[in-house]
Amino acid sequence: MTVEGTDRRTRRMQATFLVLLAIVTVQLAWWVVDQVRFTDEMRVHALEAYEADTAAARALLRSGRSWPEVARVFPALTISADSATISVSPVALAAIRSERFHRLDRYAWEGAFFLVVLLGAMGVVYRALREESELRRRQEQFLAGVSHELKSPIASLRLSLETLVMRDPPPLQREELVRRMLVELGRLQGTIANVLDTSRLDAAEAGGAAEPLSLREGVTQAVDDLAALAAEGEVRIAAAVPEGLTVHTDRDGLRVVLRNLLHNAIKASSARSTVQVTGSAVNGHVVLEVRDEGSGFSADEAARLFDKFYRIAREERGRMQGTGLGLYLVRRHVELAHGSVTAASAGRGRGATFTVRWPSREGHA
Repeated sequence: MTVEGTDRRTRRMQATFLVLLAIVTVQLAWWVVDQVRFTDEMRVHALEAYEADTAAARALLRSGRSWPEVARVFPALTISADSATISVSPVALAAIRSERFHRLDRYAWEGAFFLVVLLGAMGVVYRALREESELRRRQEQFLAGVSHELKSPIASLRLSLETLVMRDPPPLQREELVRRMLVELGRLQGTIANVLDTSRLDAAEAGGAAEPLSLREGVTQAVDDLAALAAEGEVRIAAAVPEGLTVHTDRDGLRVVLRNLLHNAIKASSARSTVQVTGSAVNGHVVLEVRDEGSGFSADEAARLFDKFYRIAREERGRMQGTGLGLYLVRRHVELAHGSVTAASAGRGRGATFTVRWPSREGHA
């Protein structure tokens, strides 16, 4: 099912739930109104019964019976001091009013309780449908992103190889073709590694064995790995990570974190811009910042960037290309090392800063 089909299905289900909610609410309201009407009818019947008792009591008095004898038969009635008027006692009338109030109060509470339960249950189902729809949409976007990330470098590699096979280009052009092929191979390797790493992390609660690793060496290796991609996009990487900063995590996890943060920064950057990578020790933590001058993102996207399959929206080209797994893997690996990662941006087109904090000592969370 396509994204449009998923949206239509979700809208239909949402409309169905709204109609169902309206029907059940009307039924519940009708039940409450009917019970109120029934209670009023019971009150009228009780008053009519007391009127009949009053008439019967008068008849007994006219027949010569004494009031004490009549009162034993009709205890809810009273007689005036001059024995001229027989009426329902205030206690009996108060009992009727009290019974009516308690019935109405019970119906109101029961109706409100059932309505709240109904709304809560439908809210849970509605939210589950929304989350399922969003997950389905992200999965479809993920498949589209993976297809693009695989097809594009393969097509570029094929074109470059055909060029090399069909003719003998000049040295400079040959060097450019080889460089381009290395970039595309790196893209393929990164995509496949992200997919496999996601599957591995989803199947296990812990990453690899933690060990003390030099942050500077890790950053240097990541910069070297992505040098060709940066050169292709005319992006400069400026790294300033001092010696002596040690991160306690697994080696593959650190590589994934650094590579994905730099890769995202390069992709988001425009030509002739700079990606700054800095490291420092702050309050018992090793802090890494990756700052770019690229497309940035809106404030409401900051918390969602690290969700699986989520990709930053770009006004000029829709969603940024990619699998939507890179930042998810960053967050998972950092959390497994008892660290944290945050993203900040001043807005669209104003760059972004990703900050990672690891405990500076092994086992210190």
